[in-house]
Amino acid sequence: MAPSVRRVRENRKEATNMLSYDFSGRVALVTGGTSGIGRATALAFARAGADVVIAARDEARSADVLREIAARGVRPLFTRMDVRDEASIARAIEAIAARFGRLDVAVNNAGAGGDMQPLETADQAIFDDTMAINARGTWLAMRHEIPLMLKSGGGAIVNASSIYGVAGKAAHHAYVASKHAVLGLTKSVALEYASRGIRVNALCAGVTRTPGMRAAESVVPEIVQALVAQHPMGRMASEDEVAAAAVWLCSEGAGFVTGAPLHVDGGFLAA
Repeated sequence: MAPSVRRVRENRKEATNMLSYDFSGRVALVTGGTSGIGRATALAFARAGADVVIAARDEARSADVLREIAARGVRPLFTRMDVRDEASIARAIEAIAARFGRLDVAVNNAGAGGDMQPLETADQAIFDDTMAINARGTWLAMRHEIPLMLKSGGGAIVNASSIYGVAGKAAHHAYVASKHAVLGLTKSVALEYASRGIRVNALCAGVTRTPGMRAAESVVPEIVQALVAQHPMGRMASEDEVAAAAVWLCSEGAGFVTGAPLHVDGGFLAA
């Protein structure tokens, strides 16, 4: 494809995104927003006009995406957050309140993959840390996000689960358990705040072409190919496809959707 044609198509796609969703005047928080799906989600909200907060452990990795957000004409903010540490979450929410005075959207994307080991040799420390990040971290994040959302009349939360929040996977105990827990949390909190203007949903993404997966393609291509083969569409999701689903869940178009797991999986869970 000629570069000029590619640019026209990319510009048309971006313009469509901007017309489809209008988050101007709203503030969106994306945890784990420095790379992969988190980065794509942060940029998608910026294209839709939201001021965007990236919360992560490593500030140095945020510089490029903050510049890209600012280039969209919206206000970016980085706040350091380790979702295993409630005090750091509290400080991050305080920083958002001080800068913007509100929070309308939260995408709780920060996560860990755990490891793949037979049960009898699995490491308890890895299990505990994976649960602390994926499950307890999501619970803690919502505990602090929701009070700020309530101050401005409500909001929308998307929690990152996975196809393995619905299905099992041998020797991947911590990840699967934690992502099942995210779905339970999502449903329970959705019920608790449905009448108070806060919607809570979960994304169950299939194998996605993140930086980690791209690296794996060159190291263990046979494993990646086997994972992709489980998806009837015969490919991975792109980061932008998953991000687009997160934006939709937070939009007015999903105004009557809460407590739902949205499968973005190329048909994996339909089998």
